[in-house]
Amino acid sequence: MGRHWSRRQRHLAYALAAAVLVAAAVGVYLFFSRLELAADPIPEGAGTALSRNDLPLPGEEEESAVPVLFYGGRKYVYNTDLSTLLILGIDDPELGEGVVTLRNTSQSDFLLLAVFDPAEETCIFLQLDRNTMCDVPYQDSFGKPMGYHYEQLALAHTYGNGREPSCENTVHAVSRLLYGVSIDNYLSLTMDAIPVLNDLVGGVTVTVEDDFTGIDDTLIKGETVTLTADNVEHFVRSRMRMVDDDSNEARMRRQRTYMTGLFSAMSAAIKKDASFALDAYGALEKSMVTDCTIDQLNAYVDRFDGYAVGGIFTLEGETRMGEVYQEFYADDAALQKLVMDIFYTPAD
Repeated sequence: MGRHWSRRQRHLAYALAAAVLVAAAVGVYLFFSRLELAADPIPEGAGTALSRNDLPLPGEEEESAVPVLFYGGRKYVYNTDLSTLLILGIDDPELGEGVVTLRNTSQSDFLLLAVFDPAEETCIFLQLDRNTMCDVPYQDSFGKPMGYHYEQLALAHTYGNGREPSCENTVHAVSRLLYGVSIDNYLSLTMDAIPVLNDLVGGVTVTVEDDFTGIDDTLIKGETVTLTADNVEHFVRSRMRMVDDDSNEARMRRQRTYMTGLFSAMSAAIKKDASFALDAYGALEKSMVTDCTIDQLNAYVDRFDGYAVGGIFTLEGETRMGEVYQEFYADDAALQKLVMDIFYTPAD
């Protein structure tokens, strides 16, 4: 004789059957997920996001495999075909004597990372705010790397004698800020090189968007002018006495305007005179510190001329007033995305 089920018993039976079906479905899903992971395991050392935790101190770098990581649900590899040049503008009028010392007073007012992609024949520029708060390497009295101070990026150049060691320290600070990206070479110029470079290309034409009243009467807001040795430094470096906006962000905007005109004028000068690069090196040598050979500098000049400019980018973030000076705090999520977009490519 069949058993008579009450309504309550039937509901319980249905619920139990549904639970069994759900558990079975979850089990099947987990089983095939494990099979998929076994077929394509996460490579050793690959993370799920960019991180600075395992980056080495200066001088402790070792040859390592091409970085592989998972970001936004996709697998990425570092683009090793890229070449990079960090360009620094130093706030001293001339280079120091290069004596052995652990500190100097020269800061990097201007920082521009040029990223060249030979496959696409494009060049992307990343302009960094001098006030960016980041980990800056420091050394003990014997020059041994000790750790990091969290301070403005411009101060990275003050460690060392103001020449090669200071540039190398800045390279490491920028690389760490950008989650360990590779920086192949550096080139720094002191402020007295600005009018020399401007004259070498025959002047740079810009539209003045700011009020230079009390600073330079030849720079009239709204007018288009060709900058000369007399007023170019005012255009690219003035900040504290500016009428409309005395922030570093406004100065960086003017610097981008100047760079756009400079690249165009430089390209025209190269086409007009094949010896431009060599002449420029001779004129700027006393104001320059670089780890590039003449051949490497020529190669970079050729890329500046031949590659299409893919844009000049800056970091998203917020400027706050610190105890004494302005401080820029980069938006970490936006910075990670920017680094992924520029330096990594999807693996699939």
